[in-house]
Amino acid sequence: MAAAAKDKTSTKKVITVQSKDDFDRVVAEAGNKHVLVEFFATWCGPCALIGPRLEELAQEYADCLVIVKVDVDDNEDLAEEYDVSSMPSFLIIKNKIKLEQFVGSSGEKVQSTLQKFCGKRDEKTTTAAGAGPSQKPNRVVSMIKVVSPSKANVMHSDKK
Repeated sequence: MAAAAKDKTSTKKVITVQSKDDFDRVVAEAGNKHVLVEFFATWCGPCALIGPRLEELAQEYADCLVIVKVDVDDNEDLAEEYDVSSMPSFLIIKNKIKLEQFVGSSGEKVQSTLQKFCGKRDEKTTTAAGAGPSQKPNRVVSMIKVVSPSKANVMHSDKK
């Protein structure tokens, strides 16, 4: 069973930092990507509940985002630096600049915040990020066909 747990952790995309230096390195290496930071505690029930959703979002937004977890009990200096008093607390950082901070374990709130900064994940981006094949790209192509003017549409609109 322990071996299975190790295999699962090797595929995780969310990075748990061990120190302020580790945090600073990860943020610097993110370059032009946004960084979503979750301040959590091992004893925090809502933090544990949102963990699996963060793994999904890390894969979904891999092209524009790095997700980092900071244990407030092990990294009190970071929690103080970012004025964290409730868990889970989230930050959005880009180019070492804090853009937004919010509190709560709502997966919808986290996703809407990511959409605000990284854009809505369409089928094309999701497939490129490795989420697997999807039926929806065909729908996108259909929508493009509907929106794109054809000769018939142009001729028809001239008759009006």
